[in-house]
Amino acid sequence: MLIKFGMLFFSLLGSLQENPLPSETSLVSTESQEEIKQIDAQIEQLEDLQDKLRGSAQRNINNAMRWQFQNENYLDARRAWDRAASDKQKIQEVQDQIDDLKARKQKLIQENGSKKSSETGL
Repeated sequence: MLIKFGMLFFSLLGSLQENPLPSETSLVSTESQEEIKQIDAQIEQLEDLQDKLRGSAQRNINNAMRWQFQNENYLDARRAWDRAASDKQKIQEVQDQIDDLKARKQKLIQENGSKKSSETGL
């Protein structure tokens, strides 16, 4: 009994591996797949930019914290605080762009997925 169950389980497991579930991109048209790839590339570039801006902001904050109590570096500290604030503003702007791209990608997937499913009768 246990052997039969084990054989049945592994045969079902093998059939599942042969027929994977459709991914998001397999549900959309070729044109949309290309646009989704472009969106993913843009998102990746913006996330890299965001990481660089975070690093810059953190460096400016660290410098400002170190310089703020040194009389001869007070102006440098103030400039560092201003640069950190500017970097934080840019980070938020980049995040807004990323959110817009992700929403656009999701909309493409939903629109084309529903078109494809209605064409195939799913």
